[in-house]
Amino acid sequence: MSPFDKSLREIEKEWSQSKRKPKDLVLFYKNFLKKQAHHLRMKYALGLSGKTIAYQRAELFRAVLTHLWILALEQVFPSTPSRDPSVALLAVGGFGRKELSPASDIDLFFLYDPQQESEECIFALIHQILYFLWDIGLDVGHSTHQLEEIIASANKDLQTKTALLDADLVCGSKVLWEKFRNVFEPSCIQGKEKEFIEWRLEDLKEQHQKYGGTVLVQEPNIKWGCGGLRDYQSLYWILRVKEKIDQKIDQKEYLLKNRWIESKDWEKLENGYDFLLRVREELHYREKRKFDLLTLGNQGKVATAFGYPHKDILRRIEEFMRQFYDHALQIYLIANTTVEALAYQKKGFFSQGGTRKKVGSFAIKDHCLEVVNPEKLTENPLLILRAFSFIQRWGLRIGPTLKMQIKNRLHLINAYFLRRKDVRNLIRLIFSRKGQVGEICRQMHEIGLLGKLFPEFAPLRCLVQHEFFHRYTADEHTLRALEVIDSLIGATEAPYKNFSSLFQNLQNPFILYLAILLHDTGRAGSHKKHHEELSAVNAMNVAKRLKLSSEELSQLVFLVDQHLLMVQTAVRRNLEEEETILEFARIVMTQERLDMLMLLTFADQEGTGESSNWSSWKNLLLWELYHQTSRALSNKEEFIVARRKSIEQIKEKTKERLSAKIDPEEIDAHFNNLPLRYFQTFSEESIAVHIEVIHQFLLNQVDSYSNVLAPVVKWIDRPEFDHSEVIIVTWDRLGVFSRICGSFAVVGLSILSADIHTRTDGIVLDVFKVCTSRKEYACREQYKDSFCKVLEEAFLDESYDIFSRIPKPGIMEKKEFEGEFPTSIQFDQQSSKNYTILDIQTPDKPALLYRIANALLDLGIEIVSARIATEKGAALDTFYILNSSGNKVTKETEIKAILKNLRKAIGI
Repeated sequence: MSPFDKSLREIEKEWSQSKRKPKDLVLFYKNFLKKQAHHLRMKYALGLSGKTIAYQRAELFRAVLTHLWILALEQVFPSTPSRDPSVALLAVGGFGRKELSPASDIDLFFLYDPQQESEECIFALIHQILYFLWDIGLDVGHSTHQLEEIIASANKDLQTKTALLDADLVCGSKVLWEKFRNVFEPSCIQGKEKEFIEWRLEDLKEQHQKYGGTVLVQEPNIKWGCGGLRDYQSLYWILRVKEKIDQKIDQKEYLLKNRWIESKDWEKLENGYDFLLRVREELHYREKRKFDLLTLGNQGKVATAFGYPHKDILRRIEEFMRQFYDHALQIYLIANTTVEALAYQKKGFFSQGGTRKKVGSFAIKDHCLEVVNPEKLTENPLLILRAFSFIQRWGLRIGPTLKMQIKNRLHLINAYFLRRKDVRNLIRLIFSRKGQVGEICRQMHEIGLLGKLFPEFAPLRCLVQHEFFHRYTADEHTLRALEVIDSLIGATEAPYKNFSSLFQNLQNPFILYLAILLHDTGRAGSHKKHHEELSAVNAMNVAKRLKLSSEELSQLVFLVDQHLLMVQTAVRRNLEEEETILEFARIVMTQERLDMLMLLTFADQEGTGESSNWSSWKNLLLWELYHQTSRALSNKEEFIVARRKSIEQIKEKTKERLSAKIDPEEIDAHFNNLPLRYFQTFSEESIAVHIEVIHQFLLNQVDSYSNVLAPVVKWIDRPEFDHSEVIIVTWDRLGVFSRICGSFAVVGLSILSADIHTRTDGIVLDVFKVCTSRKEYACREQYKDSFCKVLEEAFLDESYDIFSRIPKPGIMEKKEFEGEFPTSIQFDQQSSKNYTILDIQTPDKPALLYRIANALLDLGIEIVSARIATEKGAALDTFYILNSSGNKVTKETEIKAILKNLRKAIGI
């Protein structure tokens, strides 16, 4: 008898003696469950294991159901309350496995035999139980079937069959329960093993892909993701079906006895599962509902609840998530390797008609590489590396036995082994096969071999990165970057196809692949903000160990040390300045280095997991930098002449396009008064539209009926891109940008991007992309008039209070932008001769851009140009600024004042 049974008996005794009404019994049970739930939470807080807590919670509900069953029998059969009707109450799913988290489903299955009992009495009994469960506040899933019905249903629906594998008798007819057990296995399992296992593996694969395709996603799903609870549970289901083991047989003993798994691996599997159950426990408590996604917002809360001692919240998250990923990786590797061994081991199960080909110490069967004699791996560890070379060359999969044999011999990969010439040659060979490096590195990393071959890479394992664009851990990001390069072979879709020829023409892919592998290794050091420097040191150590030539060493260290240079130059530097291109060309030195740096930049950006990172404007700027630098490397003088010719060609085409509408002198003024960056950002069609809007603004200046201070607004709906483009032209004066941003906020629109340009004749040309709160385009007919009205009032009335008119966000909107990413504010004094560059990365919030612009305006800071981007819930803004005297912002007092104002405006 469980402690819960004893407590319930005391409650029922007290109730029966007091002769209270049935509704009082409901209150008794509610209080009982509330009290027991509190006790369980206290046990959890004191460190009781996840499996024990889940088991005790299941036992609690089993006790409640058992006692409710007795009460229901008394109600339905008052004359014979001790009778045993032909009805069985079964627990299925997690409840059947005796594992329940705080908000888990309580799944019940009523099995009955109408030949032994009238259906009227059966359903009266079931309804009595369900009504009481509902009255005490429990939300249960339930179904009622005859034996024949449920057998037929299980054979039609594999989800039902899976749930019934976990079925367990709670109370009711033991005869009917035994009948079910005797019929279920022969009718639903025997002869159908292959179908079930194939479906189970495919379903698991689909769920893995749905939730990121890797353990190392930034926001893992602890139930369905790779290495989640389902991986562990699937091992049990497949073992049960494949080996025909009974529920009563100890799973651990069976696996160990039959050598499906090593004792130490079983311990890792159990520890990992227990840890994930504790994480799930915490999530359910915090969310007060069934919730299995470990979001960025929850990671810090769970880490704090788990008692990680670090004072810095980011370090607490980092340590917690590293431990989480480590456990999930163990589950993913051990559970799935064991499942694969179970599925493929028995001759003729999946491999009927398969042939076996011997290759040295290995054998190939069913497209899998397996080891013939595992002891050969111990005698000659080079075979471990050769195995992966074979797998890579022939496109094979590593067999489950070989995988575990290698994993258990990783200690043989030591410093002496890495200094061997044959090892160095094999590493070079593996990293020189174009299009085949990423996948083989992933397979080596899964079992821990990659970190052994490159000790510099090992600390990246499960390393969390607190940056907006890094959706994966450092090691997963690196693997994806390698796979991006692989995918360039034969690519036909943008943006990949643009890089395909660049990669195919590369003479030495070995250096590029090696650079990608090592480019972020410095992130594991203590100075992560300047990780590229430490990464370069690691690259030098690897180059020396592999005995690279002096030229290869130079190329490798350059690529790793400067892997951020190209994107930073393209996005933040003024490409219209010849000095920018010439300085970049001086650093790069050769066309081969430029090609490799371009490829590395693309892989690094695309490998973050956010395709939007490689946006059209970034693509345009990077290719512009690439082509301009290529010309400069080829011939400096011709490069300078060609740059000046290109703008002239655009100007002449624009004049032809607008010849019937606008005087050529106006067009000349537009080209003379704007920097080259503007013409690189916009197409010829867009430039022509801008000139027309400016022309209308100038006409208003001589129209006696027009307000000369009122801006001209052109609104272009682009529903196919889920945004509207708004072009605004006005005179330059204090607070222009701030007022425009505030006006958008007043009418409830979000700014996705903004390009601001001030002509040297004082005309401001700002181009915004905006959308609604539902991420849809902002229809011109609905929004333009109200926006123009607010904007005009804001420009004409100096005392117009924009902030008070901005709608306050609702509760649901607040949750979308609360603390998902750490805020970063940086000042760059080196990248521009004339301006200070201010970079801000922070969670997006309503009216954020207005708040930032106002914070700078209050200090007299002038925003000369800006690059605004809002992607996936984060604001990524770059401002070119000057102080009130028209100089760069360099004084410490100025910078401190800006930081203070910005932090207040952002809310940190």
